[in-house]
Amino acid sequence: MFKPFKKERVEVEDYEELDLSEYEAEIEDEGITYIKVAEVTGINEIPEIRRQIYNGNIVIADVAFIKHDRWMYERVLKDLKQLATDVKGDIVGLGDDYIIVTPTNIRVDRVKIRGSK
Repeated sequence: MFKPFKKERVEVEDYEELDLSEYEAEIEDEGITYIKVAEVTGINEIPEIRRQIYNGNIVIADVAFIKHDRWMYERVLKDLKQLATDVKGDIVGLGDDYIIVTPTNIRVDRVKIRGSK
């Protein structure tokens, strides 16, 4: 009779105790998507927003501080649109002061939720 697995007796001394707390920090952050809020005062915040999007997080960019500077506002908007395109994410304005940028495979539904009639 064929036995694919050979049963062996393993002694208690052969086992090694593992401290799982070393690995918990790595496991806890895997697969979690955060919603981050960025206060945009210029193009200096773009690299950090880019990093957050590439890490899979959603960013709500508060652009109220740069709305008065048309050139800066257009530049930031252009950079954020390019970022959303690069990662195949999404970008949408939320009112006049906020822009939401999402990472890969996350889309913003532009239909508002309303109560039933």
